[in-house]
Amino acid sequence: TWYTGSAGWMYQFITNSLLGMELQKDYLKFNPCFPLHWPSISIVYRYKTSTYRIKVFQTETDDSSWKMDDDRGSGDTIQLNDDGAAHEAEVFISISAFVS
Repeated sequence: TWYTGSAGWMYQFITNSLLGMELQKDYLKFNPCFPLHWPSISIVYRYKTSTYRIKVFQTETDDSSWKMDDDRGSGDTIQLNDDGAAHEAEVFISISAFVS
């Protein structure tokens, strides 16, 4: 059971801390803290019957933004839909507040 518990804690660490992913009802919020020299991270996320292929970038822009399928928006949160479709998303997280 120790190994099973360790895997669960490692999963929690990676999703919550390193990727900064947080599920909030039917929204997925990002606040990553992966090394700045990594160009991006890629995630395949299943939400009920839908699949989301998400690429997260940390950028030195002033604002966070996202692109998903044919939509664009501002902020660090994307809406999830249980529509059985496959979705492609890119999330651009501003790190300007952390870079001096």
